Amino acid sequence: MKILLYTLTLFILTAYSVKGQTMDNTLQKLVENKLIEKKQIRDFEEVLNRNETKSNSAYLRSLYQIEFKKLTGHYYSELGMQLKFADEKPKLSVQTKINEELYLYLSKLKNCGLVTVKQFNDQSKKIGNNDYVYILQLLPDLADQSAYEEWLSSDKLSKYGEKLFINNVISEKSFEKFKNDVNAGKITSHYQLVDYCKNAIFFDLAKYSNDPSIYLEQIHQEVSKLLPELSFTNFKYKIEVDSTESFKDYTSYKVIVSLKANNKTYTQKSFISPNDIDKGGGFLGKIDDQEFYKIFNKILADNQSPLRLHEIQPTYQYGQAKKYQYFGIIALSKNQLQMFRNLDSYMQLSYEKFKNSLTSDQIDIAIKEYQKIGLFNHLSTSQIDNAKVRVSEQENDNLNGVLAAFPDVVRIYDTELGNLKDPYAELIKEYKRISHNQFNATEISDNFDIQNKKAIVKFKVGSKSYNKTLKIEDDWIDTNFFDFIKSVVTDQQLEGQFYELYTGGQEVSIIYLTKDQYTYLKMKKLLVFADEEWLTEE
Repeated sequence: MKILLYTLTLFILTAYSVKGQTMDNTLQKLVENKLIEKKQIRDFEEVLNRNETKSNSAYLRSLYQIEFKKLTGHYYSELGMQLKFADEKPKLSVQTKINEELYLYLSKLKNCGLVTVKQFNDQSKKIGNNDYVYILQLLPDLADQSAYEEWLSSDKLSKYGEKLFINNVISEKSFEKFKNDVNAGKITSHYQLVDYCKNAIFFDLAKYSNDPSIYLEQIHQEVSKLLPELSFTNFKYKIEVDSTESFKDYTSYKVIVSLKANNKTYTQKSFISPNDIDKGGGFLGKIDDQEFYKIFNKILADNQSPLRLHEIQPTYQYGQAKKYQYFGIIALSKNQLQMFRNLDSYMQLSYEKFKNSLTSDQIDIAIKEYQKIGLFNHLSTSQIDNAKVRVSEQENDNLNGVLAAFPDVVRIYDTELGNLKDPYAELIKEYKRISHNQFNATEISDNFDIQNKKAIVKFKVGSKSYNKTLKIEDDWIDTNFFDFIKSVVTDQQLEGQFYELYTGGQEVSIIYLTKDQYTYLKMKKLLVFADEEWLTEE
């Protein structure tokens, strides 16, 4: 943490000062206005010096710590230490007295130069509305307001605007307007920056109807106007229960949007909560701002465009307690992204794929190839059609994800075991299923013994018995399990073998293939196997 070049060493005020070591002017005023007692000076300086700069918000947060310690005997910590005042409803006469004390405290802060006119007026209004019952409510809220306004200082905004212009995110004309607006103090929200950017749009969900039949198409239409190639017709949607995300005591819903662009139909699945729309002032269930726009990235991928739509993610804004109400969408090239990856960026952008995004044609060709070599022989026509719909709704980073949408072809599981009763027995049954009983294991058991840290896996294939002792290390799978199953397949001289597919994480993806199928898929690059390098790119 950056420490200021000089450290205040004053322990008491006035008579005991050392020549050349004087209290900083703001601290002096805090003492003079009796906001800090002399005996609290050392504590205040210690807390203040933990901050990178001596900004007004740093002084206000330090004051909060002093007041918190005065009340509780220790400093505030975000690790579970919290005081709650929301349920306190003093009598009117008591609240009036509290408001007078809070107003006096706020006035003293203003005298110390720690509160701007705007902040004073805003906080005075909150005090008048009986928003606070104690100083420990006023101070953190005021500190947040101060920190947010410091973040939007004209100096910081001007430097950020220059970066936007250099990276061609805003035009020269918009840049001139931006500079003028910054100098005039017109930028009071970081969300306003979206208005100056090219190919960008800002959304305030409160301004839209709460009827999905109205706002869903409207929002998609507005996004499509960012780029000419995103123009679409035939907008349709349906809302269904999402069984994969629902539980016994919770029902999750999904909205499936379809539209036609460039003579192709595109679909996208995303979350929606129709029963929660317009309840309690929340916006979480109105539209899935992290997913809905990705239908347009499918169009851009098909067009081999260098651009991708990114979500300008909802971030904290002082004075706006309603989350998920605000977000933006912006079209950017990969080269424009770097400036937004810095911690001090006013815009936090989603991560999107550029180079490795699959086109609709590539997906269609791959599915036909899978079908041609017999990977779907166990599936009915309706099962294949339903799987194709799932593929169209999801985001497909590579063809492994496409194939995984078809039932009983690929088995994906985490190497951190969730089942600690009989995990290996469960996996062997899954291996049996995706081999369509060619790997016909019976009498399966694994004697999973956590205390003795071992599992004895046993099963039969035909008349031959197999067993393997595997070690248990916490809840991680023993990697010897994979080699063991493959050795059994080899010993049985089965037509196929189990192969691992690339996942990019701690998951394992297993598929059963004949030697011819494996060779064909690898040669045609129709799957990415675990022993292959798949170059990902943002």
